[in-house]
Amino acid sequence: MPPHARNAVTSTPGAIPVPWEQAETIREALRRHGCLTTLCLNPETRQARLELWPGVSADEALALIEQLSGGHPPATRPASPAASSREVATKPAEPVVEDICI
Repeated sequence: MPPHARNAVTSTPGAIPVPWEQAETIREALRRHGCLTTLCLNPETRQARLELWPGVSADEALALIEQLSGGHPPATRPASPAASSREVATKPAEPVVEDICI
């Protein structure tokens, strides 16, 4: 597996981080090539990843993504910086949003 996929912003094995803005387009393109995935979105951080279905090759999926993006690995948006401790202390607790997988 290429280094950019190993250093993904996810601890889920078989998951590929993808750009938030292109996540659905990439998922559909992979589906058309027989690579089935589940799209997981985190609306809080605007991070997206594709979880590969059993039997789908991570190397094949990554190669298709790179081909679709003109030979470049998928670029992902860095996580938003953590709020300052003062900000956290004055903000009311917000519910934690879990990833939405479709």
